[in-house]
Amino acid sequence: MPISVNLAGSAAEQLGYQTFGSTEYYADVVVKGPKYQLSDSIFGTRNIRLTASLARVDSPGLKTLAVDGEIVDASNDISLVSISRDSISVYFDMEKEIEYTIEPQLDLPEGVSSVPDGYVLDTPILSVSTAIVTGPATEISAIERIVANVPLQKSLTANTTTQADVLMVTSDNSEPQYCVCDIQNVNVTLPVLKITKLPIGVSFINQPIAYLNSPLKMDITPLNVDVAIPVGSVDSMKTIDIGLISFSDINNKVNTFAVNTADIDNVRFLDDDLDRILVTVDASMMEKKKFEVKITDDTVTTMNLPEGFSVKYDQKTPISVTVIGPEASLAELSDTGIYAEVDYSSREVTAGSATVPARFIVKSLTDCWCYGSYELNAVITGEEASD
Repeated sequence: MPISVNLAGSAAEQLGYQTFGSTEYYADVVVKGPKYQLSDSIFGTRNIRLTASLARVDSPGLKTLAVDGEIVDASNDISLVSISRDSISVYFDMEKEIEYTIEPQLDLPEGVSSVPDGYVLDTPILSVSTAIVTGPATEISAIERIVANVPLQKSLTANTTTQADVLMVTSDNSEPQYCVCDIQNVNVTLPVLKITKLPIGVSFINQPIAYLNSPLKMDITPLNVDVAIPVGSVDSMKTIDIGLISFSDINNKVNTFAVNTADIDNVRFLDDDLDRILVTVDASMMEKKKFEVKITDDTVTTMNLPEGFSVKYDQKTPISVTVIGPEASLAELSDTGIYAEVDYSSREVTAGSATVPARFIVKSLTDCWCYGSYELNAVITGEEASD
């Protein structure tokens, strides 16, 4: 016979409790009465009601409920003799749902490290990053974290992907009761890095041709660093490229550029105190001179303007452009040797007036460059071509 656990109208319902765990409870019963009244056509389980008393459920937790029985809709000659159990255990609490970040946890045999000497294990990558746990509030409050338990039998020297069980972890390592996690397992990729020492490299853009073979004096601090790089890159990576320096940012002095190590991809710097790399470019032997450049159709090159648009540059007065280079070269340079380029590839183009960034170039000489940033007033007409 089923035992009914009915919260309707009870204090447990008013407290917002639900039942957790088993949803079906049964007991055997013995009844007594005249034989003719106990025939299947007259009397059956429909005439017996077993209920669990909720009278003392006023707090969350596992409760022992007394089981009562009664005969319903039957002759008074039939009575209930015995019930095989006088109580049942039911867990009551409010339901709660929490989202957790899944943390990778390596499960290694004693004495075995995740990687051997000369290697570093990078941050594991999980196919699913979060999990939702639903269950009684009291039990969920005991969960400290959700982990992806990664079983390993030996140290790794190459990237490895494996399946990991998702586990709920409490402070005493007990199993949370009646809690359900929506994620049972995830794939975990363990990236392995190789430790090596590499020199730092930097590249230049907008560099005059003269300095390709005779570069300006440059110092990098530190020049060589201990890093961990992807195992697959060990043979191909000869330097660590920390980025680009534009000649438009190089003044006629000793210029210092700082690059944060946290912004450099594909390597891990092993010196925790190294937070940036300094690059100095010495252009102090150069001179500086300003030129007034008239903006005309002949002095501006427009690049990557979308089809269907045209542009005019509404620049009423000349642009004052700073040029840096050897003194003798600056002496022979005139404003007619300086041109502008406007590249529309990285901006959304719409019809109307706009202020657009422009790069100025010394085209008549190979050892001078334009310093600083500039803008032009553009008038854009037309519309995007239809498909």
